[in-house]
Amino acid sequence: MGFFDRIGEGLSRSRDKFKESMNVLLDRGPDLDEEFWEGLEETLILSDVGGAAASDIVENLRDAATRKALPDAYAVLDLLNDEIASTFTEPGADIFGGGPAVVLFVGINGTGKTTTVGKLAKVAADEGRAVILGSADTFRAAAIEQLEVWARRAGVEMVTRERGADPASVCYDTLERAEACGAELVLIDTAGRLHTSADLMRELEKVVSVVRKRSSLPVYTVLVIDATTGQNGLQQAREFNRALDLDALIVTKLDGTAKGGIALAVSHDLQLPILKIGVGEGIDDLRDFDAHEFALALVGTFDERFDAAEDSLRGENAKQAAVTAGERRRDVLEGAPVAAVAEAEEAAVPEDEVADAIEPYVEPVLDEQEDVEVAFAEAAEEGEGDLLEAALGHRTHETIVVEEDDVEAEEAPFTDDELAELAQEAAEEEAAEPEPAAEPEKKSFWKRLFD
Repeated sequence: MGFFDRIGEGLSRSRDKFKESMNVLLDRGPDLDEEFWEGLEETLILSDVGGAAASDIVENLRDAATRKALPDAYAVLDLLNDEIASTFTEPGADIFGGGPAVVLFVGINGTGKTTTVGKLAKVAADEGRAVILGSADTFRAAAIEQLEVWARRAGVEMVTRERGADPASVCYDTLERAEACGAELVLIDTAGRLHTSADLMRELEKVVSVVRKRSSLPVYTVLVIDATTGQNGLQQAREFNRALDLDALIVTKLDGTAKGGIALAVSHDLQLPILKIGVGEGIDDLRDFDAHEFALALVGTFDERFDAAEDSLRGENAKQAAVTAGERRRDVLEGAPVAAVAEAEEAAVPEDEVADAIEPYVEPVLDEQEDVEVAFAEAAEEGEGDLLEAALGHRTHETIVVEEDDVEAEEAPFTDDELAELAQEAAEEEAAEPEPAAEPEKKSFWKRLFD
């Protein structure tokens, strides 16, 4: 699986969340009215790209829509990926792949600083660069042991001191050792610091100050941020940047999060470039950041539009697809081959597929009385046959074959002699029956009086 596929898979939840909101917005129609622009900005904010970034993106798209006379919302969305990509802060110096450098990794606990340092050391060592690690995280349990594992895996040297030692002293020793052995890339893992704790942040400021004063190499401070923290990550970045004057960002844990837009929010708000992104636990899952690939993986494409002129579907608009498919299925079930043909011609369906679709409905056989309602009632009362066939007023070929078999199974008609004998017996029985007695005449009152 390529790295772009890994990014797309890792950001699938963020992308699905964004497109779900956009589909709701587009259901109202593709008009470029105020409701569309407000809905687009709201959707971007809900995707954690930040209020400032969302506002700038929408304003730039508004200007582009006016200058280019864009016809509808889909034309605007075609420009969305490029606009998001351009909103990221462009990277400056190549910290990890360029010349000699000292890099301090800062951030709160659990963002993946130690793992990130180990992965970068392995990649740099494989490229033939002289790398040395410094374990300045002397407070967290097993932090030193964790970095030692990465150092052995990468085949590089690591400087450390006993647990609980002063982190600034560890950094000082690391820089001295780097100068002695001629290391060109020094990676220092610092202890996690809560941005809400003023005392801990002051300790971290001391560490960074010592490194900047002691090092003869360029010093860079990189914030490692966990993408799953969402908007809280933006507040973290602001506090770290205020205290340490950050140089760049690394965004980790983008795999499986629905808050991938935070990378854009932090980069845009603090004007900091993103150097690396992590989309997994593997050593190859930490890669260079590409703004265009990230934007495409974050919001996807919007080709799911309905062409009213052709009355046909293009793309994956689920709602319109369901409506269109339902209408066509209804026409077929109602036995309307003419409507089905017209629908198929408008949808550019091949002729052989049209023939296959309407074949069961050509020349329907109606019941004798040609009364659909009566046929349905009779079929329901008898409990035989296909109620749907009776309701539609036609029978399939299989029904006709069954009826022909039933006719053949009936008894043969009477012969002429048998009919004559039956007629004679009926006449004799009629003659033998006595005539009914005449009823007495009913007389009126005046007739009985005069009689």
